[in-house]
Amino acid sequence: MVTADGETRRVTPRSEPDLFWALLGGKGNFGVVTEIEFEVFPVTRFYGGGLFFAGEHLAQVLDAWRAWLPTVGEETTSSLGIQRLPDVPVLPEPLRGAFVIHLRIGHLSWAAEGAELIAPLRESAPVLIDLVEEKSFTSIGEIHMDPVDPMPYFDRSLCLTEFSEKTAQTLVELTGAGSGCALATVEIRALGGAFDMEAEFPNAVPSRGLPYVVFAFAVGASDQAETLRADLARLVDGLAPWAAERGMINFLCVVAASRVRHVF
Repeated sequence: MVTADGETRRVTPRSEPDLFWALLGGKGNFGVVTEIEFEVFPVTRFYGGGLFFAGEHLAQVLDAWRAWLPTVGEETTSSLGIQRLPDVPVLPEPLRGAFVIHLRIGHLSWAAEGAELIAPLRESAPVLIDLVEEKSFTSIGEIHMDPVDPMPYFDRSLCLTEFSEKTAQTLVELTGAGSGCALATVEIRALGGAFDMEAEFPNAVPSRGLPYVVFAFAVGASDQAETLRADLARLVDGLAPWAAERGMINFLCVVAASRVRHVF
């Protein structure tokens, strides 16, 4: 990497342990990384994708997902997106301009085992579209189906210490039908599991021990900034009773000096 003093450095846990510690989890504040060496796992396929439900079923899908998460092991990861999708031709008709729940699954096992595992989720409410199946690992992006083109947006995030029944009820009040929520996506990612494994070498990854992170964004131009930021603040403030003191620096979007000092 090239650090701010113009030096090119080869950073390893042994040659520069402090800088290595900061780089893993400290986002992009320590220099420009020009090359990375990393180990990979021999994974060529997975069982996963997304289940879409109509937004009116938010409460029951949240309840089913909350009950399901403690039953899965480290080979399974999941997130839930509450989405108000745009009316654009690239989306299939059931999703175009719709208020939906996008339940995302990634499971490192065979299709039969995966289908049995997620049966309670499929049964939680009528499914609009079922895109969960065995896939090549090169199709990993199909789990979240995030847009690939640039767009103007504003975002906020916070980590949660728990996702209780009361938390879910509050989330429904903040984002469900009749809430007035206009955010494009409010996502809850389940952490824990393998994410909590102690690292081989010390690093600054801040999320170990935190069970959930919430990430929300609103799409709009700069002249809408005040309104969109107010919508995001309403969500974050509403979930404040369950917010962790720690945050994920990758999702740091409020750049007040006090907040930067706090997360670092």
